[in-house]
Amino acid sequence: MNSEKSTGLIAIPVYNEAKNLQSVLDKLIAVFPRENLLFIDDGSSDTSRSILEQAAVPFVSHPVNLGYVDALRTAITAARQQSVDFVAFIDSDGQHRIEDLQRIIAEFQRTKADMILGSRYRNREHEKTTMRSAGTRVFSWLTSQLAGVEVSDVTCGLKLISSRFFSPTLNLLAEDMHAECIIGLSRAGARIVEIPITVEPRQTGISMYHPIKAILYPTRTLLCVFINMLFKPQLDKPE
Repeated sequence: MNSEKSTGLIAIPVYNEAKNLQSVLDKLIAVFPRENLLFIDDGSSDTSRSILEQAAVPFVSHPVNLGYVDALRTAITAARQQSVDFVAFIDSDGQHRIEDLQRIIAEFQRTKADMILGSRYRNREHEKTTMRSAGTRVFSWLTSQLAGVEVSDVTCGLKLISSRFFSPTLNLLAEDMHAECIIGLSRAGARIVEIPITVEPRQTGISMYHPIKAILYPTRTLLCVFINMLFKPQLDKPE
């Protein structure tokens, strides 16, 4: 990354994505210096860790699967230790495009927004309504009402958080760092921006939003949101 611009860490949570990981890794290192990357192997039971070792990229391994939220928290903690200006997250399943990650980083360089979210619904992608997309849009509407900022794709994993809000993010009770994070950071004074992205079809593997989680997710997330609102009326001030 250009030394005259803000410095950042690109964090890639990994859990049993061996079939997709090499392609994602190759695309990232073709664009970004290795030292700006951090893969978080969340206790994978496949060959994901071996792929990371062979590629000689920075990574952290959880001894057991702790879950998506803890993978993100590990990345944010590392970003704080490195004193970078932002941490950007991209999934390891190959569905996010590197071009969109670059656009999110460019948006931060230009506007210094505190949180930048990708949205597959802002470019009229996914015109066909499915049960999952309908649920996402309803939950995005509810998140928008509670956060006071319009968001259209609340479950998107492609996003960026500025260093000013590392501490408030780590302080949140969270189900998956999506709606809870948007609402919590907005209440803490974060300026949130959403930009259109394109999501590629998953080639192999299983989404973490399986049918059972899809049913439990809204209930657990809303519980986290309201606990944050009741018991954390004032989050840590931005750094």
